[in-house]
Amino acid sequence: MANHQSVQADAHSDVLALRATRPPDQLKWAGRCGMLAVLGYFVRATVLPRFLHIPDTILIGVTVLALTLAAGVAVMSGGKWRWSWVIVLVAFAASLSQAEQFSVATLHLVGLALLILAVGPVILNPAAIKLRGAAWRLSVHGLTALTVIFVMWYLLRLPSFGAGFFTSFMGHCMLLGPFAGMGVVIALARAIHGRSWWWGLLALLGLLPVLASGSRIAILAVMGGAGFLLLRRKPIVGLSVVLLCLFVGFRFVSQGDSDTISDSVTGALSYKGTKNTRADLWQSRIEEFRSSPVLGVGVAMGTGSGALVEDSGNIRVEPGSCYLAVLAMTGACGTIAFCCALGFLLVQFVVSGQKTALDKDILSVVGVYLAIHGVAEGWIMNFGGPLCFLFWLWVGNVGDAALQPARANAKRGFIGHPRIVRQIGDVATNSN
Repeated sequence: MANHQSVQADAHSDVLALRATRPPDQLKWAGRCGMLAVLGYFVRATVLPRFLHIPDTILIGVTVLALTLAAGVAVMSGGKWRWSWVIVLVAFAASLSQAEQFSVATLHLVGLALLILAVGPVILNPAAIKLRGAAWRLSVHGLTALTVIFVMWYLLRLPSFGAGFFTSFMGHCMLLGPFAGMGVVIALARAIHGRSWWWGLLALLGLLPVLASGSRIAILAVMGGAGFLLLRRKPIVGLSVVLLCLFVGFRFVSQGDSDTISDSVTGALSYKGTKNTRADLWQSRIEEFRSSPVLGVGVAMGTGSGALVEDSGNIRVEPGSCYLAVLAMTGACGTIAFCCALGFLLVQFVVSGQKTALDKDILSVVGVYLAIHGVAEGWIMNFGGPLCFLFWLWVGNVGDAALQPARANAKRGFIGHPRIVRQIGDVATNSN
């Protein structure tokens, strides 16, 4: 027992050393880079660029510049690299050999690699941890604030400026839906932990913009996230809420395939009905995987439904699913590498105790939300998209939360992860 506690004490001191091996100024710049990246992605998600007539090429250039700055701070600060995620990047890069448009696929891969290096779980050093932490906190607070704004916008019947159904000032209703949905599950986590009626009220009212956006997968993801939180705390209540939400959701959408859109909160859902608009996209991704099962067809490449050749000749793809996007674009090599790296990270996160119960629940419920939302939306490889940014930022923070084994486990004699402990120690040693 004493030896087990000693191992845990050493791990704790190593983590403290890891967080204190860089000058404060550099850590401040890392935090600022993280927040700058968040703000850049948020601005791109709104209608502001369209109103200001900012070309998409400039927006992409600014995005790449912000990611390069953030990734540069993380890389130049030294430390340790998680080699499982380096292998993922190599596997993704191998898909370029099969790309129909090599230059386009290469540009997208470079952007994706910069994003993963900037906010993903690859690099372990104080600056990278600071950057990811600052970006995550701003994102969580930002999603909560946006949900409040969306609720007020809907209740006041203010006009929508984006494309689709209810959009508020977002560029598209399919962005507002998941943003508000994540705000709902975050508010619910805070309501459960703090037993606060205010947070509970926000979680309830936040359903209004989610429903009005017409995003069925966003609604299902909210149900899944709420069920996850409630089932853990109060299984009977949680199961009842999930069943009720499923019944109400089916009741509204089963009336669907209407030719008109009403102004009610469920008007967009009734218009869409239960028709699966992703079937052709999913089938095309499966056929693309069959055409190149080992290495895939290349990042941001596609040949079937959802693949559009623009006037410039470049290919733009709507995959229809994050899971099938990884499978079709990177093949078996990229998919296996990605699943193994993410699975190992999640196991470490589950048994770790570095985060408080609330912070860990927020990370967990956002992960559940993204996992469900990714079934019918293919944002995971789109480095310029805000949901892609949030996903890789989430993975990076899950990796940081998995660094330190729980103190409670030390009291029970749980050894933890010696390999991770050694890596943290190596980081502290190499950084000094």
